[in-house]
Amino acid sequence: MKTLTKVILITALSALSGQSYAQQPSEHGMGMGSMMGGMQHDADPAKMTEHLKKMQAHMLQMHDLSNKILAETDPKKQQALKDQQLEIMKAHHMEMMAKHQQKAGQEVDHSQHNKLNNVTK
Repeated sequence: MKTLTKVILITALSALSGQSYAQQPSEHGMGMGSMMGGMQHDADPAKMTEHLKKMQAHMLQMHDLSNKILAETDPKKQQALKDQQLEIMKAHHMEMMAKHQQKAGQEVDHSQHNKLNNVTK
């Protein structure tokens, strides 16, 4: 019983200590919203729904392939499914990186614009 109490106490304390490492919003105001492709909470509801539907479709596709991989008994077919899943993951990763680079470029453009405004004033 004492061991169980210690485990529960340690688990609770470790969960609370993890909150101190929570992401702080940057100067651009992007906190947790950046995890959703930079969608802000005040974004257009139609765009938000479209974005979430795309995320859902991707997740379902990945889960479907995972289930097929686990169910497949033929090692060659299982490896082919793993390769297919890996290619989808690579494509998704590249898409996200391109969006990230695009946003980073926009932030640089804004900072350059702000520097020019400060010089001309």
